[in-house]
Amino acid sequence: MAPDPRTVRTDSRGRASFLTAVLILIAGVCVARLGYWQVVARDQLLEAAAAQLRTTVTNEPIRGTITDRTGAVVLATTVLRHRLLSQGSVVSAADRAATADALIASLALSPSAATKVRAVLESGRKWGVLLPALDDTQTDIVRGEIAADRVRGVTLEEVRVRLYPQPGGGVGTTLASHLLGFVNADGGGQYGLEEYYNEQLAGAASVSTTVRGTNGQLETTQVTAGRTPSNLQLCIDATLQTLVEQEVTTAGIADDAESVSAIVMDPYTGAIISSASWPSYDANNFGVMAARDPSRFINPVTTSVYEPGSVMKAITAVAALESGLYTPETKIQDEAVLMLDNGATKVRNADHKSKGSMTLTAALAWSRNIVFTKVGLSLGKTTSDAATRLYATWLRFGFGGKTGVDVPSESQGLVNDPTTRRWRQIDLANASFGHGVGTTLMQLAVAYSAIVNGGVLVRPRVVESVDGVPIPITVRGTATTPEVSAQMIKMTGQVTKSVPLYARLTRIDGYAHGGKSGTAQIWLKEADGGKGAWDSEHYNFTFVGWVGKTAPEYVIAISIRRGTPVTQRQGVIVNRIESFELFRRIAQDLISVYNIPPAVAAAAGGLTSPTHPGVPEPSAPVMPAVGGDLPAFRSLRRS
Repeated sequence: MAPDPRTVRTDSRGRASFLTAVLILIAGVCVARLGYWQVVARDQLLEAAAAQLRTTVTNEPIRGTITDRTGAVVLATTVLRHRLLSQGSVVSAADRAATADALIASLALSPSAATKVRAVLESGRKWGVLLPALDDTQTDIVRGEIAADRVRGVTLEEVRVRLYPQPGGGVGTTLASHLLGFVNADGGGQYGLEEYYNEQLAGAASVSTTVRGTNGQLETTQVTAGRTPSNLQLCIDATLQTLVEQEVTTAGIADDAESVSAIVMDPYTGAIISSASWPSYDANNFGVMAARDPSRFINPVTTSVYEPGSVMKAITAVAALESGLYTPETKIQDEAVLMLDNGATKVRNADHKSKGSMTLTAALAWSRNIVFTKVGLSLGKTTSDAATRLYATWLRFGFGGKTGVDVPSESQGLVNDPTTRRWRQIDLANASFGHGVGTTLMQLAVAYSAIVNGGVLVRPRVVESVDGVPIPITVRGTATTPEVSAQMIKMTGQVTKSVPLYARLTRIDGYAHGGKSGTAQIWLKEADGGKGAWDSEHYNFTFVGWVGKTAPEYVIAISIRRGTPVTQRQGVIVNRIESFELFRRIAQDLISVYNIPPAVAAAAGGLTSPTHPGVPEPSAPVMPAVGGDLPAFRSLRRS
């Protein structure tokens, strides 16, 4: 039978071969892929599968608390707050405007905060921070507004906020902000104790992993143990700190100064009871100051180096007494002018006058440049020898090195080594009365502490204890002898007794006190077309003194930077609030806060002994030296 022409064959061998090849290729790809999963990607796939059965939890600890010396006044703590976020892109422009009105009204926002809220909402961004840290009351208000449908497109997120709850002594500041620093947006301590003790305060997070086994049971394994944050108890007295901040604020404004700083220190233990500077800032709103003037964060007490002037005459007096050539009663001839370097240079007193023959004690009280130039030049057989001796005395008292105080970024000051660059007679003269040397106020406080505590250079400390464990008292070495220290206490006591202006403005009836002032001109490098010139309108004023019932119990150091005198003529510069007057005011605050009774004459005559609470003797056991021992001193008495 003939084949039907309508029938078409479908068993083409070529097509069958093609289909077979395709099937083989697909099978090969599948086998290769399976091989890849089994061999190459095995560990990755197992990890992904395990991840579906494993949960990792990181527990961030709450940062430690900082309190004052009593342990009762909280200076820094971490609290839970709520951040208010905007989801502007999910609501209409009309709803965003209504939300802004409701938030501003219900929370009674300040003009600046209200402006920010409106700006964020009007931008229509997908996410934006409206308010960074709402307290519990504010959070409840916002929740109520959301429930009433008056606020739309916002959400609340719980956050941890570092809080500095104590108001400072100046308007718009928090207490001890220069000392404390703050915690930045990344959670790290920045400036002050927050930075110096960041590792202890922050602690470390613990990490744990929970795995669901094949039997369905959960098993938790701790990966990292973590570390509990530490709490700091400071030497700072919150009440005194508030008063001192008020005092430096008042003086800064009255003297039209660039800055004013004050330190109250225990010269025997190194405890910093108060340290304040004006202008200050609000650590709770550090972002505002960061945008306006970030230099405000820097603590001038430990970082600002300046020429202190005549307060350094006390150090020259120590060198003189140690030399054996002088006693407090040794007389030296004052002069109106003293020619040096074979007539090439000269030195004058501030008043350009001479007071004739006077004792070393009187020369210190009346701050005679000529007398101290003569003293400085007499410290060695040659100018180089005398310079080396004075320089060595500076080093023993800590100048040119860091004090070791427990705050970051401390400056070591500026001192010129006469063995590196030879001093001329004028250089030695300037050095003998505090010019040509740069110090910090903390260095001056530590040096004067050594002058009055028996000769021990003690390390200053802001923190009293960490988690209840006391910070040990440490010293760097011996600055001078107890005998010279006793002589210097009497000599500095005469400064505030024998000079009428000092006697009137430092008068504290019933209490022993003394100290030394310093006034220094300011060199303007950019003045006179870049040639430089002395500032004729502003000066740096310093006073470092001590106060106690009958003997030194506390050291108070004052610095008024770029103060503007109300009166100045040759030898006379008058401020609205003098540095030594500020010393007296802070000393009276200290006496009041610590309830130090006035001295009472004993029945057999004389005065009672010092009543400083818990003061160890300078020779008390101390920890290993901080920064190594300082150079020893030796007598230069000539036979």
